[in-house]
Amino acid sequence: MKMMKSALLALAPAALALPVPAAAQSDANALARMFQAEPLTAEQEARLPLATSVIEKMIPPGTLGETMGGMFERIMNPIMEAVASDPGSDVARQLGVGRGDLDVSDADLAVLATILDPAGEERRKREAALLPQIMQTMMEVLEPTMRKAMIQAYAVHFDEAELVDIDAFFSTPSGLAFARKSFTMSSDPRILGASLEAMPQMMASFGEIERKMKAATADLPAPRSYGDLSMAERKRIETITGFDQQQIAEAMAEAAFRRVLMSETGPDDTPLDE
Repeated sequence: MKMMKSALLALAPAALALPVPAAAQSDANALARMFQAEPLTAEQEARLPLATSVIEKMIPPGTLGETMGGMFERIMNPIMEAVASDPGSDVARQLGVGRGDLDVSDADLAVLATILDPAGEERRKREAALLPQIMQTMMEVLEPTMRKAMIQAYAVHFDEAELVDIDAFFSTPSGLAFARKSFTMSSDPRILGASLEAMPQMMASFGEIERKMKAATADLPAPRSYGDLSMAERKRIETITGFDQQQIAEAMAEAAFRRVLMSETGPDDTPLDE
């Protein structure tokens, strides 16, 4: 769950500053005012129908959500594979120690990961399968506002002749103008402001995301506590880590407490001793 939230926030960094839900609207409005644009001129207003035709071809209904969902899946797959191939952070978190405190081989890390959270790999797979759907839903919330902003931006950045040519599938020199300008238009205040305008709705969805994640993994056993381990498993952890049983029991109790705390307040997996 930590990785899921981190990844979503990486795609929307402004979200880190926004509380949920009522105060978020106020903060988002304040941020949006930072990207206020000049009103459209009469000439630009006259180009809105042409710009609308272009945007409707570029972003048909549902396209933004589908595109972002697919992009997010492509981004997350390597991350999930990296997490699966290096279980050290998860093991350290389960034991309640810092990652640097675990001076053990990769093979021993794999053994510890299996002991401490036998369902860990399946949990990651289910979360990874759900992430693109979550991103698609968030982008569907953003799409109407973004569409309106892009229509206005295109009416500003392209003249009538260029819009006509772009509408004809970019087969004229004006298509090249579009290709060049499209990279810089992402910083247009209308587009940036639209992203922030929808941010409260996106942030408010985190509660629902949390519920979906819990439902998707509800039938999996929870990460194991010290009391769940057999004597042989406790001894194996002691042998691999060099920690005595009291240290292991206390650290795992602390880790379990933090997991409960995280489930109530959000992710913060930094070990308390760091």
